[in-house]
Amino acid sequence: MNNNPYQVALAAILPRQATNIARHTLASGETVWVRKAGKSIPQWRYTLIGYFAAIFHLNALKPVPNPGGRAVIATEAERLQILEAHGVHVPHLLARSADGIMFTHLGEHTLLECIEHETDDLTRWQQGLDAIRAVHEHGQYLSEPFARNIIACPDGSTGFIDFEEDPGQYMSFTACESRDYLCYLQSTAIILKQRGHLDAAVRLWHAHTRTLSPTVVHDIQAAVRPLLWMRCLHHPRWGKDPLRLAALAELIHLEHRTYA
Repeated sequence: MNNNPYQVALAAILPRQATNIARHTLASGETVWVRKAGKSIPQWRYTLIGYFAAIFHLNALKPVPNPGGRAVIATEAERLQILEAHGVHVPHLLARSADGIMFTHLGEHTLLECIEHETDDLTRWQQGLDAIRAVHEHGQYLSEPFARNIIACPDGSTGFIDFEEDPGQYMSFTACESRDYLCYLQSTAIILKQRGHLDAAVRLWHAHTRTLSPTVVHDIQAAVRPLLWMRCLHHPRWGKDPLRLAALAELIHLEHRTYA
């Protein structure tokens, strides 16, 4: 008989959970999340960002293979345990089976929400940059650190979620580092531009690059170079994904032009 209450709860939840990922409140009042094995393919791989990544050979922005099913469950469980063991703030794995995992709730607000709505959006943006660098300094990498997958925790710390894929199985550690930054930058540059803070973000990004490996900085610039023509795209008719890439290209271009 299993005396782990989380394991018992997971076994009870999995058969009745309709979606791949869902939030639950246990009898104790604790909030947890359960991921269930299924056809778990990130929605963003069907967007134009994935399309541009393919046609321009932007390896750092290409979606990492996601086999779905039980393989995803095993990958996330392993990544959560490895990252936590290296001091990265990720959800704590509470229970696991071949068909699902249960893990802790880090907080209510994503960094994306904070950057979009708080007055001091640049401080929040810097918080994300620093948190990603700290992960790399621990010898680790993330999966898809878009701002929506970064949590502004109640204690002031920064947490990361969503580890269905393991980029380290397909690319070098340095490539994983540059990919982490590109995911974050392309998900936030457009917000800062819309709020009139892109020039200030350029200064912060330049200061941040001076703390990074020259190889990582070079790889980021090389990845964005094929997109530089897009920085002139401004009209809403282009759609969200091209405009995200346009803002990313503008951020990297302005930093290079200003400080080269």
